[in-house]
Amino acid sequence: MRNIFFKILALVLAVILWFLVVGEERAEVGLTIPLELVNMPRDLIVVNNLTQGIDIRVNGPRSLIRSLTTRTLSKGLDLSNSKTGTVTFPISSEGIRLPRGVAVTRIHPPQVVVVLQKQIRKVIPVKGRIIGRPANGYEVDSVTIRPEEVEVAGPEEAMKELENLFTKPVDISGRRDPFVQEVHLDFRSLQINLVRNLTLEVEVKFKRTGGS
Repeated sequence: MRNIFFKILALVLAVILWFLVVGEERAEVGLTIPLELVNMPRDLIVVNNLTQGIDIRVNGPRSLIRSLTTRTLSKGLDLSNSKTGTVTFPISSEGIRLPRGVAVTRIHPPQVVVVLQKQIRKVIPVKGRIIGRPANGYEVDSVTIRPEEVEVAGPEEAMKELENLFTKPVDISGRRDPFVQEVHLDFRSLQINLVRNLTLEVEVKFKRTGGS
């Protein structure tokens, strides 16, 4: 008898909860969720500009919809079986974790295009980019970069044409004494990265020109 009582009580509570959810006023809102690339093959790299987020509209009980503003939602694209070239991924609600009773009513864009290239490594010489003018009567004698070359990884097409890398600008305005300064590489729009994190230094020396 006791077991029957608890089973009936559980059933009643479930029915009450169902009525609370179904009978609650519903709402619909728009959300932007991040697009995440997962299982990317290590020898491939994305070379086109991807949308950073997916716009969705969701409908459900107002209390649950309100709670979505504090939830971490995302849409993942599985690249595990991808090869070089252009891949089109249809975007659906599959994989977007939402509370029970909340449904996706709209998704934009309906698809995402990903362009993949083979990623290769290459050792590239580094040159210093110097700006400004030294003190009167002085000129640059030498610019030394340590290390003189670095190993980088990037898209095959871009790496084929890459012969040198430059540091971010080093300002020598008004200087005459030798100095050493930490610098960063200026990758600009290049889709390349250092294979290993390291610190670069530039050493600049000056010499007299005979000016006043």
